[in-house]
Amino acid sequence: MSMNDKNKAIFGAVLGALYTGTGILQFACAFFGPVGGLEGFHISGDLFNGFVLLVIGAVLMTGAWKVSAGAMEGIPFICVGLFLSTVFGVVALCSIGAGVLEATFFAEGGETVCSAVNVINPLLYLAAVGVIGLLAWGREFFRGAGAS
Repeated sequence: MSMNDKNKAIFGAVLGALYTGTGILQFACAFFGPVGGLEGFHISGDLFNGFVLLVIGAVLMTGAWKVSAGAMEGIPFICVGLFLSTVFGVVALCSIGAGVLEATFFAEGGETVCSAVNVINPLLYLAAVGVIGLLAWGREFFRGAGAS
């Protein structure tokens, strides 16, 4: 296993743990209400977002576990996890844009347009980390291990 593969495994494990932990917190907020002290992370308690976060975290952690065990078939898991992270981040960004457009053009009397800080969610800010991974290893992921 090369040093680059070890870096991918570490990156996948850390990002997978962040996704899994945030997904668990989403479910906890959905069932038990807001968790004190975590307001800055904008964890809404949305079950769909929690499920998506758990799936992405599981894919990333499976890939990291396989690579750390010496099985190179874990690299595609990390690639797919980073790709899912980016895709769902773009979906979250489109959803936010649609909400802002709706609030801007179709606001009822007395409603105010929400601020950008209030619409940030974990799918969006964790996707930024996934994009960093795709930028670092994207060519290798999409063209195969020989391309660098």
